[in-house]
Amino acid sequence: MGKTFTWMSMTGFGRGERHGEEISVTVEVRTVNHRFLDLHTRCPGRFLSWESKIRGLVRETIRRGKVDLHVNVREWGKLGARLLVNDGLLRSFIAEARRIREEHGVGGEVTLGDLLAVPDLFQAAPVGYDPAELLWPVAEGAARDALGMLTRSRAEEGDRMKRVLEGAVGRLASIAGEIRSLTAENKEQAVTRFRDRIAGLSAEAGIDPVRLHQEAAILLDRLDITEECDRLASHLSAVESLFRSPGEAVGKRFDFLVQEIFRELNTAGNKSAHAGVSGLVVAAKTELEKVREQIQNVE
Repeated sequence: MGKTFTWMSMTGFGRGERHGEEISVTVEVRTVNHRFLDLHTRCPGRFLSWESKIRGLVRETIRRGKVDLHVNVREWGKLGARLLVNDGLLRSFIAEARRIREEHGVGGEVTLGDLLAVPDLFQAAPVGYDPAELLWPVAEGAARDALGMLTRSRAEEGDRMKRVLEGAVGRLASIAGEIRSLTAENKEQAVTRFRDRIAGLSAEAGIDPVRLHQEAAILLDRLDITEECDRLASHLSAVESLFRSPGEAVGKRFDFLVQEIFRELNTAGNKSAHAGVSGLVVAAKTELEKVREQIQNVE
């Protein structure tokens, strides 16, 4: 089986959330259309080291569009801290307890419970490792979940846009066929108009009828829209092939073909001497403008 291609919209939203023993990470990502990949990420200050890794995950998923990704972290307790003992205070406490026992005959030994009751004897202090590095798997899971949801939403919108574009291109092909069917009639009308004009000019003194017919033939050739119809059919065929096997960067290639189709329609409309052709060209350009609006949001 051949490779399956998916049309992707550049507009979408995704959200992912993962929980660990020490933190909860939520990632939200939104995308809109853009000519290139324009990536913006926001992480809490102590987790800035995640940004480069998250950017890598985004680039694996998205080729084009403006991306806004936000990471929110909730911490449980004293993340990234360990308990330190105030050794000076501990020695002083034990020495005083010994002195009181010896001088005043107080019995009993110092217990752990006694030590825990001493203010400031135990203090929380940062550990030597980077908590962001240790907790990256939680953030990675949330980011992948968000990007997965984003991909699904972009694919659903892309599939809808593909169906809309297929219908529009089908209508364009039908109009192009009608234009082609009028090429012969368009040329006949031009010939008739020139024949009448030549007959009138030939009666005037000082005009070479042979030269006049030669100039008329050149003008008639310039009014022929057969070549424009051929190129129009070729461009539409290339567009239809994108629906079957879009590959990568389909939006850019589709947009290029739309510009070429506009060019051929403009030329045919300017050259044509047939009112029916002119009307069809206007209808085709109206349909094509709708296609152009849609294709701007295809990756």
